[in-house]
Amino acid sequence: MEIQEKSFIVTGATRGIGRGLAELLVRHGARVAINGRNGKNLEATGAALRKSGGDILSIVGDVGSDKDAQRLVAATLREFGKIDVLINNAAILGKRSPLVETPPSVWEEVLRVNVIGTVNMIRHALPHMEKRGSGLIINLSSGWGREASGYVAAYCASKFAVEAITQAVSEEIGASGVILFALNPGVIATEMLQEAFGCDVSAYPTPEQIASQWLNLFAKVDRSWHGTSRDLDKL
Repeated sequence: MEIQEKSFIVTGATRGIGRGLAELLVRHGARVAINGRNGKNLEATGAALRKSGGDILSIVGDVGSDKDAQRLVAATLREFGKIDVLINNAAILGKRSPLVETPPSVWEEVLRVNVIGTVNMIRHALPHMEKRGSGLIINLSSGWGREASGYVAAYCASKFAVEAITQAVSEEIGASGVILFALNPGVIATEMLQEAFGCDVSAYPTPEQIASQWLNLFAKVDRSWHGTSRDLDKL
């Protein structure tokens, strides 16, 4: 698919993979609605992208809130007239700790943002795509959404859930013309990875360094990917 003049939503776009992806998209002529929970950080991100010539819509909000997710979708439709691609990137890690030392509040917050946030965005964007008969939804998963590790049980559980949601919804929407799949972006040097590993992560590629992999994804995306789990570095 061509990126130029397509309308995207990228959630969790104030840092890491989401910000790097938004920067890539605007450089290639896309119209991008970006989202984040921290208004100050979102404003700074939006300003930087507009300075580079990007067509950017910044909507502060928490996708784990149904009202905020609905507002993000509605604002994008008002501004751009359509949503071609939804990238469910927003996620949090939660405090790294053994399960028995992880309080319920951490579990609730990780699952609310990572799982319910993904569900909320699909629920509000999908009807528009189905009505148009086309659209692309990419749910950011993780290697930890297929094989879990200790001390990050809540995050792993949330990404396993994203994989399951992808499979279930892809079956529900059938031949609607919408393509939906889960994507493992790989091990990328982000603030979240630093939190997860608790050590230096500079040996891993940065979000900017995997730009070519994203371009390869958009060039290759195919109906056969619907309902599958893909790895960004193996496409």
